[in-house]
Amino acid sequence: MSTALLVTMGLVASRIGGVFMIMPAFGARGVPKMTRVLCILALTSIVAPMVPLAPVAPTIGFLLFAIATEVLVGVILGGVVTFMFGTLALANEFVTNQIGHGAAQLFDPMLKITVGPISTLMSLLGAAVFIGTNMHLVLLINVSDTFYIVPPGSVINPLPGGRMWLQVVSEMLYASLQLAGPVLALVFMIHCFVAVLTKLAPQMNIFFSLGMILTMVAGLWMVYTIMPQQFEAHYGLVAHAIERVPEVLAEMDVGR
Repeated sequence: MSTALLVTMGLVASRIGGVFMIMPAFGARGVPKMTRVLCILALTSIVAPMVPLAPVAPTIGFLLFAIATEVLVGVILGGVVTFMFGTLALANEFVTNQIGHGAAQLFDPMLKITVGPISTLMSLLGAAVFIGTNMHLVLLINVSDTFYIVPPGSVINPLPGGRMWLQVVSEMLYASLQLAGPVLALVFMIHCFVAVLTKLAPQMNIFFSLGMILTMVAGLWMVYTIMPQQFEAHYGLVAHAIERVPEVLAEMDVGR
């Protein structure tokens, strides 16, 4: 085995490892590290022999710079998909707070944050859909194709590719409001209805006796009703984010 191939395998593993650090489902804290390592090694053994060899002599300085650069490239590529994957959880976090489940928030040990029960459920179901529809394989295939577009070790400055994160985050926020829109509209109408009743009979204190219960029950019913449409829209958003991986590479500074 030549030195150039060993260096190329190391760079390929670095880019794939960067993707696995942050990609949906596999990037979660609860996934065993050994599972990620085995997946990275398996993909590297398949991809590395078929991609162009590293174009620069393997000096120590080059290796350190190239490995750090390839890891950063993988993180940027995986981050574009991960941000869009979080659309479903963010949308249902809005819903959780609006229908009165904010007080039932739980600590998620996988994400190290406090989230609502509906958001947690949707995140798990979204991960199941992501894996069940083989979208993780499509993402890894696209990442493998990037080695033909941008050979390992040829990225000079990957930071300009991070500008895509700003665009993806803005799209994520917009899409989250769209997914949560039906529930937010229903809650708004319920509050208007309860406000009218409260104005007509202020002594009955209808908002606390009826409004909160009506908001929670109707909100949960609406979440159940629109759940299939949410997953369908979420699938399309994540699939589109995966297709944009070559776009991210085009933003980076590449040496030819």
